Amino acid sequence: MRRSRPIGLLLAVALALTGCSVARGFGVGTQSVPGDALCPSKPRAKHITVVDWWETSSSPAMLSSAKEFNCAHPNIAINISIQTNAGDDSNGKVLAAVAAGKPPDLLLSWDDPLASWAQKGEIQDIGDLAAANGVTKAGIIPQAWNSCLYKGKLYGMPVDWDPDTLLWYNKKVFKDAGLDPTKPPTTWSQLQSYARKIDQVRGGKIKRLGFIPWSGWQFSYIQIGHMYGADFQNGSQASVRINSPGLRKTFDYYTEIAKRYGGGARINSFTTLSGAEGSAADPLLSGRLGMNMIGDWEIGQRSNVGAKVFNETLGVTSVPVPPGGHNYLSHSGWSFMVPVGAKHAKEAVQFAAWMQQPANFVKHIATANGWLPARTATRSQSFYTQSPAWQGVLAVEAKNQPDWWLAPSPILQQYYRITDETNASVTALEGSPGKQLTKAQSQVEAVLRNVTALGIYK
Repeated sequence: MRRSRPIGLLLAVALALTGCSVARGFGVGTQSVPGDALCPSKPRAKHITVVDWWETSSSPAMLSSAKEFNCAHPNIAINISIQTNAGDDSNGKVLAAVAAGKPPDLLLSWDDPLASWAQKGEIQDIGDLAAANGVTKAGIIPQAWNSCLYKGKLYGMPVDWDPDTLLWYNKKVFKDAGLDPTKPPTTWSQLQSYARKIDQVRGGKIKRLGFIPWSGWQFSYIQIGHMYGADFQNGSQASVRINSPGLRKTFDYYTEIAKRYGGGARINSFTTLSGAEGSAADPLLSGRLGMNMIGDWEIGQRSNVGAKVFNETLGVTSVPVPPGGHNYLSHSGWSFMVPVGAKHAKEAVQFAAWMQQPANFVKHIATANGWLPARTATRSQSFYTQSPAWQGVLAVEAKNQPDWWLAPSPILQQYYRITDETNASVTALEGSPGKQLTKAQSQVEAVLRNVTALGIYK
């Protein structure tokens, strides 16, 4: 689940032998174990693993997973805590814990920082441990497996592989605008035409918008850029490129949209309501937007309105291809990783493998987060097969190659930081796309030079 692809979210686990516990904090030594995490038939004991989960709404499911796992594995205890905004380790907690010799035993993070963490010696190769627990390349979405590899070694255990750029649409808004709610746009020209029909801008005041390409997934410009054939060289092969004709076409389109409605700031203040919660915070479900490019985690809104209302209100399809472009569907994943110096790596991987078993994944991960599993067998669970929303998502995915949005790279975090800043400048109308992309290219080349000087690409 990636609400607008948040910058930095992390799950960490620290394991101990005997008992079960869940606590707040990070790394080895975390205390304060709530009783609802304990297996009723087992005594309170020292923890093994600290699990720093990335979203507070998931904590009940993680508490239940710890209890269930401990009841089935009396010699292993799980200690879980909530830690937001740490997936890119911007606060340095992972690095500090590893340096101090007191890291958690297991991390759950998105795959983007994996190559960088592996290169820095923060996480370890877990290929043998994963295989010993039955987790191999067989049965895993190939791209999800490859996103966990660095220099041919497995540094992560794939958990999910989510489409980030589906086109969700509000059927009720379609009907109100005189559009057929059973026929979403199938061409780029239809997408633009439908958007204008849905628009309600009167006297300079925005009341409803049809489609804002950057309002959903934070990195939607990478999806459209791929469609336009942009060459995203992000340091995975010791070369970088941001400034390309494909991305320039994308940002020309973004500039056009921004100018039409008075600039990105004005648009964003309409689509994103400060202080709003639940369905009111969702621009699509609330009807402020008619269409939105966002991932499968939109299904998480079912918890706010119920499955019936959700299915009656929202539909999902592919993003139409722009002129001269080609089909593309950006994906990204999360994986379990084991820090260097973890004291219970074997037990940590055992827990990670248990969490990925189909029934456990659905019960403790998918239900709370709305993730599409990296393990193909899990997709046959009734959670997916009996859900109209999930079947709609899977139908879209079946028509598109499930590609990752940016391949693993030692400088990936810096790369997407620079591209995201460029996107923000373009939509804020702070300069022409050409000027902004030239600046971004210079910045990313400087990053590559600095990393190359360290011998990382040898």
